[in-house]
Amino acid sequence: MLVKGTLDDLGIKISDQNLVALHANDDEKESGFSPCFYFGEEEEDWTKKSHIPYQNIIWCEPVTNDSHLKVVQVTYLYSHRRDEKVKPLKLQVEIDSPMGLETTGELTNEILSKAYTNKLIKPSLLILINPFGGQGHALRIYHQEIEPILKASNAKVTLFETQYSGHAIDIARELLIEDYDVIVCCSGDGIPYEVINGFYQRKDYGIDAFNKVAITQLPCGSGNALSLSTHGTTNASLATFKMLKAERAKLDLMAVTQGIGSEEKTILSFLSQCYGIIADSDIGTEHLRWMGSVRFEIGVIQRIMQGSKYPCDLYIDYQTRTKDEISKHFQKFTKVNNKDTEPTNIENFKLKYPKLDQPPPSNWIKLEESKSDQLNIVYVGKMPYISSDTQFFPAALPNDGNMDLIMTDSNTSLLDTTKFLLNIDKGSHVLHEKVDHFKIRGYRLVPRLKRTRNHYISIDGENFPIEPFQVEVLPGIMTGLLQNGMFVDTCFTDLDDSI
Repeated sequence: MLVKGTLDDLGIKISDQNLVALHANDDEKESGFSPCFYFGEEEEDWTKKSHIPYQNIIWCEPVTNDSHLKVVQVTYLYSHRRDEKVKPLKLQVEIDSPMGLETTGELTNEILSKAYTNKLIKPSLLILINPFGGQGHALRIYHQEIEPILKASNAKVTLFETQYSGHAIDIARELLIEDYDVIVCCSGDGIPYEVINGFYQRKDYGIDAFNKVAITQLPCGSGNALSLSTHGTTNASLATFKMLKAERAKLDLMAVTQGIGSEEKTILSFLSQCYGIIADSDIGTEHLRWMGSVRFEIGVIQRIMQGSKYPCDLYIDYQTRTKDEISKHFQKFTKVNNKDTEPTNIENFKLKYPKLDQPPPSNWIKLEESKSDQLNIVYVGKMPYISSDTQFFPAALPNDGNMDLIMTDSNTSLLDTTKFLLNIDKGSHVLHEKVDHFKIRGYRLVPRLKRTRNHYISIDGENFPIEPFQVEVLPGIMTGLLQNGMFVDTCFTDLDDSI
């Protein structure tokens, strides 16, 4: 069906037509068809208007070869309220175009430029799918929810299925980076970790790769922290739409070093490092993965009830010492332009702290033993979300040169511990007086466990040996995709004035 429309500042206004009446069939009427959804600063009820926002448009092309016939086919997204999935829809529109747009080609380019303010039109995407991710559902999620939107947007797609653990490292290390704009990890958090470290294993530490190719995630696994923190959803179709509209931005990574001399090894971490109850409850219950997230919760409760302690020596390079300072730091950062895409250089990759066989810097502060002997959680992160119901680092920022350190100890009462755990989903656990929360630039942790069997260090969800390790921030070395240059909103966005 051909309809008439005009361009305005926000999109295409359809003349004398109702989009619901145009497109909704009986099934869609039953499901609650929503022809236009809008992710702007001021949401309005677009379903009551015959209006297609530019933000929802993912493709536009001429219908005929007649350059003076202003008829275009617009592909935009709508949602089914029944299942909340986002799906593409096509509509032919005869545009009463404004002055200056004399041909259909000019009109098409105008619409696409306003639809893609990030200038990533028809991006070249390398899709990496872990077929075993999401309890084996990753391929189904990709083909049913992600692929239709990518095809409708005319993205250039190359698809790889990973075949073994570490396969994405090999792919990223040998990748012809000139061929791609974005690596899209259709997986849990394991594939982004591998891609990042595959880049780091390139001859130039991945400098050219990190500058040229953005790394992102679409939620197809059991852990989707990168997608949650940057796209704000575990809905694969909605995350795909947000990815297409997101802007390139620089993200900090963390360099984690273990070993001495010839045994020294440094890897890159994008998400977190963990020592204590949370690491043991995650890595230590891998054999119960079939149980879903409840396996982790059972592990945490069991260890808390047992009064588990994880003594260590902990040396910290503090950026903040109080929660009020964290609030001020967060407010300051969110008021500046974080869309910096200045190219990374070799200086950004240089480790600046002493090696593990040398003392830590003199300005680092050692946590007092009365505290470090009783620790049960040491958790350091760079992204706000760890899972869909775990907003563990609500003050995390994409490129402020800092990590968030959260600690608790076994002296905390069971009642206080329960209050803390019940607020993790909202992120307000960091406000609890028994929870230590700091912004830090680096740290060194030396475990002092009497027995290491059945204990773990978790780095981005991967198992690492119970050995001393040191972490520092590598500022802005990774190119990612963000909404308006920031991580998604957390409770800290609303609470920062009251912390």
